[in-house]
Amino acid sequence: MLKGNEPISRRDFLGTVVNDFCRLTINAVKATAPGKSLIRPPGAIEEIAFLAGCQRCGKCSGACEDRSIHIAGPDEGVLVGTPYLVPDEQPCTFCLRCIEVCPSGVLEKRESSQSYAIGVAKINQDHCLAYHEQLCSSCLYACPMGIKAIELRDFRYPIIRTECCIGCGRCIKACIAENPAITVVPCPTKKE
Repeated sequence: MLKGNEPISRRDFLGTVVNDFCRLTINAVKATAPGKSLIRPPGAIEEIAFLAGCQRCGKCSGACEDRSIHIAGPDEGVLVGTPYLVPDEQPCTFCLRCIEVCPSGVLEKRESSQSYAIGVAKINQDHCLAYHEQLCSSCLYACPMGIKAIELRDFRYPIIRTECCIGCGRCIKACIAENPAITVVPCPTKKE
């Protein structure tokens, strides 16, 4: 082996390989840190198994008629090539076509619609019109789960019932506040 025009020793070569491996491992750990959690498509299995099993083929993204599924880019470390959703930008309609085309089985069919939950909606009361004494319940009417997931306290103030919310993001699209009062975060625990 040559280093420039000079031969490189096995020891130097192995040192370089180990150094590069350590650097890649550190980058992988950084990429999967809690601040990097992504919202996965419906039916996604547990994250570590998902990362190990996903073929990164992009078929799920191609099958999504709503274009809700994005593919993680090269700046995402070990997450690169894996599918994720941004319900704040484009809601998921839970058509489940992504599951039908997934060749690796990391998106799997489940028994109940609630077990497909991809995230949980959170209301920012500082932005919510109802919490500023304006009549609004657009999030409730947009929610496919209806009063199961969004409850109106005192017939006015929306409250998310996290155990029923599926994280689709339709409430965000329906929000008429200047700055949307709702966001979706990944499920705190994977539902079976």
